[in-house]
Amino acid sequence: MKLSVIPRLLRVQFTPIMIGPVLLGTALAWRAVGAFAPALFALVLVGAVCLHLAANGIDDVYDYVLGTDSISEKAFPPDAPGWKPIPRGVFSVSAAAGVSFALYGVSLLIGLVLSVLVGWFAIAIAVPGILLSYFYTAPPLRLDYRGKGLGELSVFLSFGPIPALGAYYVMTGQIALLPVLVSIPAGLLTTAVLVTHDLIFLDVYQQSGKRSLAVVLGRRNAATLSSVLSVMAYVVLLGLVAIRVVPVTGLVALAAAPLLLKTTDFGRKELGPPEYGKRTVLAFLDSSLFTFLLAAGILLG
Repeated sequence: MKLSVIPRLLRVQFTPIMIGPVLLGTALAWRAVGAFAPALFALVLVGAVCLHLAANGIDDVYDYVLGTDSISEKAFPPDAPGWKPIPRGVFSVSAAAGVSFALYGVSLLIGLVLSVLVGWFAIAIAVPGILLSYFYTAPPLRLDYRGKGLGELSVFLSFGPIPALGAYYVMTGQIALLPVLVSIPAGLLTTAVLVTHDLIFLDVYQQSGKRSLAVVLGRRNAATLSSVLSVMAYVVLLGLVAIRVVPVTGLVALAAAPLLLKTTDFGRKELGPPEYGKRTVLAFLDSSLFTFLLAAGILLG
């Protein structure tokens, strides 16, 4: 096991898509009741990021165990930017699982601490997040292997309503619909990132039996779905501003629209893995920037 490869195993570069919804829930708490506790915020942020990293690690473990990553390793050139450590023998399955479970442990511990400091609902939010992230690829549920959109639904919840509601609750001690509604665009955009990402590995998934929505729908329909989800996020924001759930200053998130335009073609043409790789990066930047700007706009309002 090479410690220097741990960031690659955990895909730390993608943590902004988890940080964004936490900031969103925190901003809404400040706007709603003027509540902000730095120490509690730090705990929520660390717990959410640890959960995200744990999910990435355990995803690699089971994608390898179930044969997906072995096929992927053969299908792509050695210098492909998204190469994974386990198929190359840089990390053993047991070592990767150990790192992931350690991070799950930190996230669960933080949830327990917050449940003592704030209220029981903190752990009630944390546990579903942990279960969804683990069973995304882990047996017996293998949510992303079933072809029913369960993996995509779990990503929507895990990178939208769950962290936003969790941060809001920890800051205010209140359960509210507000953070769930306002986090819908973040969840939609991150789900679009996932669908676009899966287009890179479509052939691999077909061979391994991983039936994500991209496999079920096919390249063009999946690309259309990704575009629809992304556009819907912006439409939902406009609706939330129109009904005054989000202040007008929240429209600053529309500044991310140029990235949206670069990732949406509604499946007009079929691309290859390198092009979908570029689109995945742009979709990730769109999701992250949109959510960060929306949180800032809420604070400014």
